[in-house]
Amino acid sequence: MKLEQNGRTRLQMLRFVLRSAPGSYAEMAVYGVLNCLVTLCNVWSVQKLFGQLAAGMGEGFPGTLALYGTVLVLSAGYSVWYIRYRVQFCVIVDYEASIRGKLHAHSQSISNEVLETPDAYAKIRQADGARQNLFRYGEIWISIGITVLQALTLTGYLSAFAGWFFLLLPMAAVPAALEALYSARLWKRDYAESAQCAREEDAYEQAMTDPTGCKESRLTGGAALLWRKWQSSRARRNALDEKRSKKAFLMRFALLPVQILGDTGGFLVSAVLLYCGGITFAGFTAGVAAYGMLTASVKALVGSFTEEPQWRNMIAPFFWYWDIPKRVGDQDMRSATEEIRLQHVSFRYSGQTTNAVSDVSMTIHAGEVIAIVGENGAGKTTLANLLLGLYLPTEGEVLYDGVSTARLRETGLHRRQSAVMQNFARYQLTVGDNIRIADFRKTGAVEQQIAEIFPDDKVAADTRLGKAFGGRELSGGQWQQLSCARGFWKDSDLVVLDEATSAIDPLREKAMYDRFRQEMVGKTGVLITHRLGAVSMADRIIVLADGAIAQTGTHSELLAQDGIYARLWASQAGAYG
Repeated sequence: MKLEQNGRTRLQMLRFVLRSAPGSYAEMAVYGVLNCLVTLCNVWSVQKLFGQLAAGMGEGFPGTLALYGTVLVLSAGYSVWYIRYRVQFCVIVDYEASIRGKLHAHSQSISNEVLETPDAYAKIRQADGARQNLFRYGEIWISIGITVLQALTLTGYLSAFAGWFFLLLPMAAVPAALEALYSARLWKRDYAESAQCAREEDAYEQAMTDPTGCKESRLTGGAALLWRKWQSSRARRNALDEKRSKKAFLMRFALLPVQILGDTGGFLVSAVLLYCGGITFAGFTAGVAAYGMLTASVKALVGSFTEEPQWRNMIAPFFWYWDIPKRVGDQDMRSATEEIRLQHVSFRYSGQTTNAVSDVSMTIHAGEVIAIVGENGAGKTTLANLLLGLYLPTEGEVLYDGVSTARLRETGLHRRQSAVMQNFARYQLTVGDNIRIADFRKTGAVEQQIAEIFPDDKVAADTRLGKAFGGRELSGGQWQQLSCARGFWKDSDLVVLDEATSAIDPLREKAMYDRFRQEMVGKTGVLITHRLGAVSMADRIIVLADGAIAQTGTHSELLAQDGIYARLWASQAGAYG
């Protein structure tokens, strides 16, 4: 499946962002409108206060002074309590949690064959970074609306004095607009290279600090090379930032005289009007205050409009990932699976020219145990993913009781399956939770399973695992035994073991397969391996070669055929004889 770049419009992006947290943005809009009213009250109270001062402070002066103080407190409260506290530590935190939940749910609904492509993996990382900018994009548009409202009200207020205020207003706005547009152009030009440098820095730093990579780099002496590459990437990014900053500074310096004239325009016009008798002293102070607020609003508006394309570019990868089609199933599983049938199933990984599995047809009956064997690269793990419905075939169908895995609801399908995968998970949880995570609804103790994994060591169910949280680290074989115990813990119709004992020593491997025999009573089992010591327990053995079925039969039948299986058995017979 080929994935296309995000093609959403500005309006579509904004609609998604606002709908993700309508309550938060509605609250932001209400507070913004209230702040506009506070701003107008601020200008009006200044005018009235100075008018009463000029008149010798009459009886209403204490009330006006109290009003002015209240307005200042409300204005400060909006800035400190709402913007700096509530938005930063409450609204954004809740929004982040909501978006993370949606992103996780979306990931669970996309087919694995899509998610595992190299291009998709890179975009997933970019989408996770873009996720952090979604709230800010909605905030920009709310801010634009509020700023427009504030600018209009201040414009109406100033126009009541004189139109001369608007003569110098462009001199305050135009330099800010030109500077913002120029900075945005520089940022857009350097964004791709700067982002690539940042990713390189992260990769080299992880290679130097990750426990596995750090250990290997010591043995190879590669730490010095990684450090030089990290320094080179950092230097390139710093050079881009410095060059961009210098150009922006020169632009700002060239526009400084115009900026100063525009910023002081309110004072100059008010002073001239006061000298000519056009306004009173109270009008003078109110005009200066209103003009200053208006220029600030205009600058904020210009900044928001010029920043918007940058933020839109930064959130675009999120929508590229969000628009990956979901895997949609419309049918539920039956109460018990009687038959799994593969009909001319082929599968090709993205970017590959040949099939990993080619034209495989077979039937697995309920209660049957089959073994799928073959050399490395024969397609065994791919076939396991197709059987489990984790992958959907490129061609053909995998049918559970006649229903294609493409039509089955994935949650219902996997609820009746249990698997121990070749690349098993190492959960940073307790030993007990590492087993119970397969099915927390199941009641019972896990002490027996733990004792089998750690026969010579007293390990409790509440022992924390993983160095990341200060827990105990296990050997590769112990982790794999834990994954097997997790697979056996879940009550299911189908159990798949994909190279489930590759890291376990021969004695423990035999005990593991003995346990497998016990667990398979009344269940359907699929044993995938290139080590043939336990395949004799299977009712039927399927031999894969180059992604296709080469042989099928029992252990004795395949030995008699003197084909691929017989050669594999002969090469390993010393280990089992």
